[in-house]
Amino acid sequence: MKIKCNIITPMLMHGENTKIIELRPPSIKGAMRFWWRAIQAIHGNLSLKDMKKQESMIFGGAVDESAVKSSFRIKINSFNLKSEQINPLPHKKRGFNINGYKANQSFEVEFLGENLELIKSIFRLSTILGGFGQRSRRGFGSIQIIDNWEITEENIKNLIKSINPSFHYSSDNSYPYIKTIEIGKEYQDMNGLIKTINLATHNHNKDGMFGSVRGGRYASPIYISIIKDNKNYRPIITTLNATKKIDEERLNEFKKDILS
Repeated sequence: MKIKCNIITPMLMHGENTKIIELRPPSIKGAMRFWWRAIQAIHGNLSLKDMKKQESMIFGGAVDESAVKSSFRIKINSFNLKSEQINPLPHKKRGFNINGYKANQSFEVEFLGENLELIKSIFRLSTILGGFGQRSRRGFGSIQIIDNWEITEENIKNLIKSINPSFHYSSDNSYPYIKTIEIGKEYQDMNGLIKTINLATHNHNKDGMFGSVRGGRYASPIYISIIKDNKNYRPIITTLNATKKIDEERLNEFKKDILS
């Protein structure tokens, strides 16, 4: 199964050598695993052990102390993608640049293996709710499948249900499951939207409530990706269950600065 994708915002994906950009199948599969897990809100009908077993059967892992191979493989045709120097912190006057893939380019992802329609659905969800590479939680590395599938909150919900029919936005577990998905207003300028996202993060996250690498790494429970609708761009904010206490008023102000 071959799927053509468009790079919506600059992508900062690297291997061990951060100076060399690379579209890495393990990174894509890792993102797919993350979002699959995020829609498995356990609430009585599926134990954590069973969830991990299902995850291993799809993505590979250990089942009953035995190693299980992933049910699918990923191949990428990059079509000689062009790179450029990109500022990952566009809200700062004195930033720095790193090498990344330019926006408005296409590449192809090929999936081989079993249950490929399910795999395609998981991949589509991953491209909508998150990006790939560095700063993917703040608008960088957003990609979009090139087809006629309309990205709306209702269609996203139906997509999730096709992957996990028992999905709901609540759970009594502590891992980062999805709590809300919100699509914001249209922006005409992609760079302006990325700057707005990063400026809002800077203004509302001085104490690391929404993610920090200081004093012990804490991954942000707020994912912000970008979709392209005709010639305009729109942010999507996915709020995950946080492992730390969140000030809901500050969270709403943070999201308001981006969505409206």
